[in-house]
Amino acid sequence: MTDDPKGLDDRIVSLPIPMTGLNAFPKTDGAWPKLCLFHPEIADKLEIVVFLDIDTVLTGNIDPFFDDPGETLRMLSCGRRWRHFDPSFEPVGATGVFTYRPSFHTNIFEAFRKDPELAYQNNDVEQGFVANHARKKDYYPLAWIQSFKYHLRRQYLMDILVPPLKPAPETLMVAFHGFPRPNFIADKTSRWSRFPRCGLHRPRWLIDYWDRYKDA
Repeated sequence: MTDDPKGLDDRIVSLPIPMTGLNAFPKTDGAWPKLCLFHPEIADKLEIVVFLDIDTVLTGNIDPFFDDPGETLRMLSCGRRWRHFDPSFEPVGATGVFTYRPSFHTNIFEAFRKDPELAYQNNDVEQGFVANHARKKDYYPLAWIQSFKYHLRRQYLMDILVPPLKPAPETLMVAFHGFPRPNFIADKTSRWSRFPRCGLHRPRWLIDYWDRYKDA
């Protein structure tokens, strides 16, 4: 779904972002337009949806993400649980990746529609609102999704000597949340690190990946 389909590949089927019931487009800071994924109009068109942030790199077979979630909103778990890859920490719902049947989760959009300003006041970003209003939710296995920042980027000073790690064999996706974006890293003319990080060595696996798929 997009508000600007110009320039998209002809093989991409685009849908307008549904706005029925809203007085204004959701504010873009904090990814609030994602809430339109729970609009009742989507439930009329799609049965099972797998949503990925555009800065997600696929590194394995993603068929498991399409397993029928039933009435559950299946989400990425962020926070300390994900950062440390430690299931003993409480899960925190994140919307970088999620699977759902739209017909079971229109209440999320309806709750936002009733008072968008209250939603903004109580949540810095939309994913907290989504997680709090999901009637049933669970989480992907930690091993399926690695974070470039948390799990692959080297520690300060070490990144002077060695490049970032490769994704683990069992990893199906790598999330490039925040900075840097994958295209910054793959483009050898751009800066992809910020002080105090040095990032002298770009990850060869990502450059090869980008060269292979960028025009596919």
